[in-house]
Amino acid sequence: MYKRLIYLTQYAIIKNMKSFLERRQKERNFDAFNVINIMLLMGVLVAFIISAVFCIVDLVDGTETSAIPLIERLLAIVLLFLPLYLRLIFKIQFPRTATSLFYLFLFLSIYLGNFIDLFNKFWWWDLLVHFSSGLLLGFLAMFFVNHLAKKGANSPIYVFLFVFCFSVALAGIWEIYEFMVDVILDMDMQHAGELVGQSALFDTMFDLISSTLGAIISALCCAVLTYKDKNFVLQFRVAKIKKNKISQIEE
Repeated sequence: MYKRLIYLTQYAIIKNMKSFLERRQKERNFDAFNVINIMLLMGVLVAFIISAVFCIVDLVDGTETSAIPLIERLLAIVLLFLPLYLRLIFKIQFPRTATSLFYLFLFLSIYLGNFIDLFNKFWWWDLLVHFSSGLLLGFLAMFFVNHLAKKGANSPIYVFLFVFCFSVALAGIWEIYEFMVDVILDMDMQHAGELVGQSALFDTMFDLISSTLGAIISALCCAVLTYKDKNFVLQFRVAKIKKNKISQIEE
C-alpha cells in the first residue's frame, strides 16, 4: 500500500512538471497562477520533507522513541498530492483558486499548526485554521453545485445557501471527529489541553464560529461570482482526460 502511494506520488510530480514545461514551450506564454501553484506545492513539500528528516534524525540518535511523528509527516506528504491523485484516478479537476487554498491550508494547519506547534503557542492559530477551512470547504461545495446546475439550480441565492450549509455541516462533522478521537485514543486534537467545563465548550464553539465565518465569506464570493457570470459554476467540473494524455496541475 505504502509503496503504491510513493510510486503514485513520484509519478504525479514527474508527469506534472514535465507537462508544465512542455506546455510552456509550446504556448510560450506566462501563466502567473500556474507558477504560483507550483511554487506553493514545492514549498510546502520541501517543508514537510525537512520536518520528516528531522524526525528520522531524532529516531536514530534516540531523542525520539515514538515513530508516530514521522508517520504523521509521511502522511502529510501523501495528503499534499490529493488534488493530483483525484485528477489521475477519478479525473476530477480542481480550479486553481481551490488548489492554492488547499496548499495554504495544509501549510497553516499541518506544518505550522502541528509540526511547529503554533496551536499551543498562539491561542488564535486554531481559529485561523478553522476560518480557512470554511473557505476551502465552500469551494469544495461548488463541485456539487456544478452537478445540480445542469438541472437549473444555479441561482446566486441557491449557491449561497448550498455552499454555506455544506461548509458548516462538514465543520461540525470535523469537530465531532476530533472529539471522538480525543475520547477514544486519549489525544488532544481539539487542543483543549487542561480545559474543562465551560472553557472547553468555548474552545469548540469558537472553532465552529470561525468555520462559519469562513463559510459565509466563501458562500458570498461564490454567489457574487455566479451572479456576475452564470458559467462560473462550470469551472468546478469533472475533467475529461484521455488516458494517454499527461496530467497537469492546472488547465
